[in-house]
Amino acid sequence: MTEHRARLVVCMGSGGVGKTTTAAALGLAAARRGDRVCVVTIDPAKRLADALGVRGELSNEPSLVSSFGSGELWAMMLDARQTFIDLVTSTTESGEQTERIMNNALFSSIARQLGGTQEYMAAEKLFQLHRDDRFDVVIVDTPPSREALNFLGAPNTLVRFLDHRVYRTFLAPARGGLKIVGAALAPVFKAITRLVGADVIGDVIGFFAAFEGLDQGFRDRAEAINSVLRESGTTYLVVTSPETEPIREATFLVHELSRQRIDVGALICNAMTPEFGAPSATELHDSPRHGEIYRLLAQRRTHELAKLDELRTAMPQHVVVATVDLQARDVASLDELTTISLALEGIASLGGHE
Repeated sequence: MTEHRARLVVCMGSGGVGKTTTAAALGLAAARRGDRVCVVTIDPAKRLADALGVRGELSNEPSLVSSFGSGELWAMMLDARQTFIDLVTSTTESGEQTERIMNNALFSSIARQLGGTQEYMAAEKLFQLHRDDRFDVVIVDTPPSREALNFLGAPNTLVRFLDHRVYRTFLAPARGGLKIVGAALAPVFKAITRLVGADVIGDVIGFFAAFEGLDQGFRDRAEAINSVLRESGTTYLVVTSPETEPIREATFLVHELSRQRIDVGALICNAMTPEFGAPSATELHDSPRHGEIYRLLAQRRTHELAKLDELRTAMPQHVVVATVDLQARDVASLDELTTISLALEGIASLGGHE
């Protein structure tokens, strides 16, 4: 029997271009089509909850927003610290080892620091949801472009840390006590002890001792996550708006993803000037300004389409392109989100069942 795997959709782009709303709209479109969808945001602000019309806070565990026959729309907000704790708990070999780690004086500080590295924790959470049989599709709203690239590189960063000589330096005495530290390293530990005190260095060594045997588990996990982020079942979407800076960032992102041999599945351009019908002769007679306003809006849309065409030329021909008109106000309910989801129907199918 084939093990369940949800398809992943990763929304990337610069800040302020509507990635969160786009992720929510894609989730709604897929759920209406009959998929069980979880939308994940890394942004601590309440934009996802607001867009979905959810009252209160989203948590680190998925919450059901609405059902559509067999389709379901779920949502969650990453809690990096809790995800790190869950990762440690799931990787330990026994309850006793878990207790030693949790009770270590440095664990809370370490959890805060590693949890603050949201990129890896986001990748870890995505991996967990990828294997969650409650979902057919998982859509993630990533940080702005440059940070999103860190998100893609996070698993390899963890592997490099596990291979780093500093980690190995502290792991050696943790495995056998300070007695096994070589002559070359002994002065280092003595100097550190003088600076921070014997209790602190003892806590550090105790922390690494508690992690005995987990480094290979972390390494295997990181390599598995890296594989999932780059497999053919994962779809990458670039989200932008028709302004100069977001277009420039989107172009950079497409080139960088290409350099990493990651295909972009679709380009979504939000906040496009709507296409208005030409005013009638009567309207022009009654209000000559209607004609002037129409010409200005038509010129603006033509300019935006020209910029979009420039970006399109930088992308492979197979990439699907969708545009979403500028909304009159911020989306704050599923009803308001429906208009955007309808514009993205073709994009949403990229993350559906094959």
